[in-house]
This record gives sequence, structure tokens and C-alpha cells, in this order.
Amino acid sequence: MKKFLTSIGLRKIIHYLPYSYNHKEYQSKQEKEIIKSHRDFLRNLEADENTRLSAIESKSSLLAAQTGIIFSLLGLSIPLLVDKMNGQLFVLKIILVTTLLLAILTYLLTIRNALKNFKIHNFQYSKPSPKNVLKLQAKSEADFYVEEVQDILYGLNQNTKETNRKGTNLIHAYNAFRIANIITALLVVEFCVALLCGNFLKKEGAIETNKIQKLDSVLHRDTSTKKTDTIYLKDSSFMRR
Repeated sequence: MKKFLTSIGLRKIIHYLPYSYNHKEYQSKQEKEIIKSHRDFLRNLEADENTRLSAIESKSSLLAAQTGIIFSLLGLSIPLLVDKMNGQLFVLKIILVTTLLLAILTYLLTIRNALKNFKIHNFQYSKPSPKNVLKLQAKSEADFYVEEVQDILYGLNQNTKETNRKGTNLIHAYNAFRIANIITALLVVEFCVALLCGNFLKKEGAIETNKIQKLDSVLHRDTSTKKTDTIYLKDSSFMRR
């Protein structure tokens, strides 16, 4: 149960830094060109991480929009569902209402998980400070590159952690969306079954009503015949007198 609740975002997950290094450990005394190679390598990793972040945010936005549309359509179908539930068995009504509420809740949960990724204040992304230029303006070019490499190392560690959090939110939203779609499909099946049962009960009721009307007609005819026979017998007896 805990695993299921975690998969749809109802239990909090603690994210840790993906790398265990200390960015201050980089104190290279190599030549400037070697340090630049290190910087370029880290920049490529940083670009890949930014691409992954953009993809996660784009998918989160798309999923929230799609869920909103489906949720609106589901809301429009509620009056039809309520109208068709008139005359249904009480048990069927309970099942339909419960399934409908579950579908609504899971769609809302999908939107909630997806929109978590757009709460900027909850994510602490790192980027190099422009103060580095002022702080290191008297230093050599190699020292400046070393500082830049340290900043990128720190930023990669921190930013990957925050992007992983957004990726987890997206996975939770997707899991909730998938469950919501399954529940909605189940709701459609239940609705069709309810309609069939309703039509069957109406036909059975009509047949029973028709039988009762025919029986009443027969009894009424028999009663009328008996009354006519009784009157005829009385009249015949009177004439004999």
C-alpha cells in the first residue's frame, strides 16, 4: 500500500544529491588548456541536464492540459449520468457514484502532481554568480577557469537533484493519470451495464404490468358475466311466477 501511495505522489520522497563529491576539491594546477577541457566537458553535462529539465517541464505542462480537458468532459457527463440513474437499483447507484468520485479524485491528483513542477519557490537551482568576475579580476585566467569549474561542479550536483524531483513529480502524475483513465473506462462499462439492467427491469415491469392488466380484465369480464347470469336467473324466476 505504501508503494502504491508513493507511486501516485501521496507519500513524500526525500531526494539526495546524486554525487558525493565536494566541488572545492577541484584545485587543479594543470595548464590552462587542460582546465578549459574540464570546463567544456562539464558544460556539456550541464547542457544535457538543461535539456532533460526542459523535456520534463514540457511533458508536465502537456499532461496537466490534457487532464484538464478530460476532467472537463467528465464534468459535463455528470448531468447525463444523474439523469440515467433515475429508476436504477440502489446498489448500482452507489457503485456508479463511487467510481465517478474516484475518477474525479485521480484526475485532480494528476493535475496536482504535474503542477508541482511549476512552483518555482520549491526548487533551488544553482547558477554561477556574476560576482566571480569582480572577485577574481586580479587573478590569472587559469584561476578564473578553476573557479568556473567549481561552480559548474556544484551546480550540476544541486541542479540534477532538483531535476530528479521534477522527474519524480512527472512520474507520479503519469501514474495517477493512468489510474484515472482505467477508472473512467470502468465507469463507462458500469454505466452501460446500468443502462442494460434498467432497460431489462423496465421490460420486466412492463410485462408484469401487462399480465396484471390482462388478469384484471379477465376477472372483470368473469365478474360481469356472473352478474349478467344472476340477473337473467332472477328475471326467469320472476316470469315463472
